[in-house]
Amino acid sequence: MERAAEASTQDARRKKRKKIVLVSAAGLVFLVLLAAGGWLYVDSLAYRTVRVEAGVAVTASDFLKKADGEAVFAKESQPFDIAVPGVYQVAVKSGLFTHACTLVIEDSIAPRAVAVPVQRRVGDACGAECFVEQVEDATQVTITYGVEPDFEKDGAQEVQVILTDRGGNQTTLEAELYVIRLAEEVTVEAGGKPPALDQFVYTAREASFLTQVKDIDYGCVGDHEILLDIGGETYCSTLHVVDTVPPRIEVQDLEGFAFSPRRAEEFVTESQDATQLAFSFRREPDLSLVGTQEVEIVATDQGGNETVKKAVLTLREDKTPPLIRGAINLHYFMGESISYRKHVLVEDNTGDQIPLEVDTSQVDLGTQGVYPVTYTARDFAGNETSITVNLTVGSRMYTEEELNVLADAVVEEILTPDMDLEERTRAIYNYVRSHVSFTGHSEKGDWIRAAYEGLAEGKGDCYVFACTMKVLLTRAGIPNMDIAKIPSRTEHYWNLVDLGEGWLHVDATPRKDHVSIFLWTDKELMSYSARNYRSHNYDHALYPEVNGRE
Repeated sequence: MERAAEASTQDARRKKRKKIVLVSAAGLVFLVLLAAGGWLYVDSLAYRTVRVEAGVAVTASDFLKKADGEAVFAKESQPFDIAVPGVYQVAVKSGLFTHACTLVIEDSIAPRAVAVPVQRRVGDACGAECFVEQVEDATQVTITYGVEPDFEKDGAQEVQVILTDRGGNQTTLEAELYVIRLAEEVTVEAGGKPPALDQFVYTAREASFLTQVKDIDYGCVGDHEILLDIGGETYCSTLHVVDTVPPRIEVQDLEGFAFSPRRAEEFVTESQDATQLAFSFRREPDLSLVGTQEVEIVATDQGGNETVKKAVLTLREDKTPPLIRGAINLHYFMGESISYRKHVLVEDNTGDQIPLEVDTSQVDLGTQGVYPVTYTARDFAGNETSITVNLTVGSRMYTEEELNVLADAVVEEILTPDMDLEERTRAIYNYVRSHVSFTGHSEKGDWIRAAYEGLAEGKGDCYVFACTMKVLLTRAGIPNMDIAKIPSRTEHYWNLVDLGEGWLHVDATPRKDHVSIFLWTDKELMSYSARNYRSHNYDHALYPEVNGRE
């Protein structure tokens, strides 16, 4: 009984285990079928293979049978380039599903281009790409020769150019190569005529000079860049102007004094060459040697060609000192210019140019007095002459007529007939302020001299400013009067003017605060003076009342 019960229990357990296995197996089959069914469904939404022509843009949505603007290429997609033909595996993600697809990029269209003619110098090779322009193709194009042209052969040649794209498509074009023969260098002899065009260009359809070869100096050795237009293109050649012919010269014997300088060209009586000549001694003569010696004269042209001729130099002893002529006593007025050498000449028996030394070390041109000036001349043999004269330095005396000439010229320049008195006064004031610069000191007491220096030299102190204003106001017909500060540690001068309403102050001297004292009443000026250390304090009893505008 117990065995039977145990057997029954085991059998029940086996059936239950089998059922579980079957259920599990059925579930696995269901999952596999579900999964398989799902992929089959997904694949039905996308194209397995998409073929496009190279150069056509490709998007993820192009692989879907129903457009999806949000579709993207998944990261496991193989990178592709629409300009490179080939087969690429891509993964397209759309919604919950990812589709495995194949992209085939094909190139079936042959490249296009325009053939162009090419011009080159002999030996100047170039690649096949030079013969085409406007190349069009979706992929990279390789350009090669059908048969490489001969760049060493001048003249015209037909050239075959083959264009091959990445898809293997080919286009063959016919072009022309024209090889010109051009001289890289042309040499002409100095003194000759300009070279002709055919000396530069041997083979060409059309050619002309861009450089004006006729304007080149053929009497001077040198190299010149020559530009030529050949078939519409610019080419360069080099023109060498050379001198290969030695110069021709004739020389003479010379006599003179010892120590006098000698130049090689003094011996030359005749010379001829296409270029400029330089003369020298083969060995410098001994100028201290009294007697006769042989010298060699060398003539060298720009080409380096030399011609040597011999001559005789005879030297005599020189014991005669030079003469100084025209050295006389001098007179100088302070402020003028002076020339110590004017009219002073040096003569020597040798005929040499003897230098003149002038010693002015004891002269003071800023102080009146009489000073020595010494002239000295020393020839090449050591013979010397000295002369001392007196220089008298004085103070220049100017005349009122001279001053008026200067003043009238200024008045004519700055005033016009339509100006009233105030406008005339303003014009004169502005002129003095802009044309006279301030210096620290001038001689007082001679107003004509001060005004002359203000107009002629354009500089001075307050006295010069006031005197310059005075002469211009007077020559312009404007009533005016001098006025001076009560002396203290410093002096100061300015002007009074009467424009028909009474006297007013005018001070043209520039001040540190840049104030413009123009037509001021006495009240205005005294207020300013009080604020500026009594700058314009004056004795009112000596002058008329200054209240022209009150």
